[in-house]
Amino acid sequence: MVIASTNPPNLASDTTTRCTPDEYRAMEETAEERHEYCNGEIIAMPGGSPAHSRIAVDTTTFLNVALRDTNFQTYNGDLRIWIPSFNHGTYPDVMVIDGEPEFNV
Repeated sequence: MVIASTNPPNLASDTTTRCTPDEYRAMEETAEERHEYCNGEIIAMPGGSPAHSRIAVDTTTFLNVALRDTNFQTYNGDLRIWIPSFNHGTYPDVMVIDGEPEFNV
């Protein structure tokens, strides 16, 4: 199960570009920075802080240990998740998947 916010961050309009999901995925393959995709809008993701990074590492570590010996796998922010019901692609800090991931390429 994936839990995601239905409200994307409120960012200035000059940081967004409109495109299709396929155009977004192609752009992300070579992009030097990460972007979210929200219903046709590409949103530049700001960099993190040391505190944010520490919280993500601690959360990932906790979940990885807690879910040991289960079918759940913990992943860090290197993988993008696609949420079809919201037409949204993003890089969560931490995600947990039951079983093998399904890749949308």
